[in-house]
Amino acid sequence: MPKAQRRQPRQARALATRAAIFEATARILEDEGEAGFNTNRVAERAGVSIGTLYQYFGSKQAILAAMARDDNARRREVLAAQIAEGREDPVRLAIRGQIHAMAGRPATRRAALNAIMAEEGVHGIAREGRAASRLLPRLDAFDAFVLDRAVNGVIRAAVLEGSPVLNDPRLEDALVRLIEAHQASAKKEAAPLQEPPQSRNDGPRGTAA
Repeated sequence: MPKAQRRQPRQARALATRAAIFEATARILEDEGEAGFNTNRVAERAGVSIGTLYQYFGSKQAILAAMARDDNARRREVLAAQIAEGREDPVRLAIRGQIHAMAGRPATRRAALNAIMAEEGVHGIAREGRAASRLLPRLDAFDAFVLDRAVNGVIRAAVLEGSPVLNDPRLEDALVRLIEAHQASAKKEAAPLQEPPQSRNDGPRGTAA
């Protein structure tokens, strides 16, 4: 557990306090931007004392990083349940879940993504990608690396740039096609070469007497 996240809530009241801090953070970021975001404002808007806030989080960046981790954990739980139902393609479900997780409250998503990257670096992002990919059909390490960085790189870029592409329904289809094309190409390369069929007239030919 990161040092800045000081207390892990267990009881309902503690969980409610944590949720109130998260909601206050999101509202401030969406209404006022990062210029208005500080722990005093969060405590005030969440209806808790600054001392209570610091029992849970040591800094405003720790709040954002915890929000990102919670969102990722919930997304994995939802994805696992949807895959277990077997109603849709797991790859499409994973991409849709990732897009939807990033689509709402853009200022909050950008701030949370920057915070988790600052706290955990690229290794934290990679760890999250591996955790999600374990729910999908098995890929070898090389293909998993390429596809995870390709898909999540596009989605993260859309979040950080504030691109309208993130809310365009064509994004899901485009990323699914990207994975399907990669998988089709990999299968084609792995397929054994087949001998061309012989015609009926082809056969062993003897030498002329």
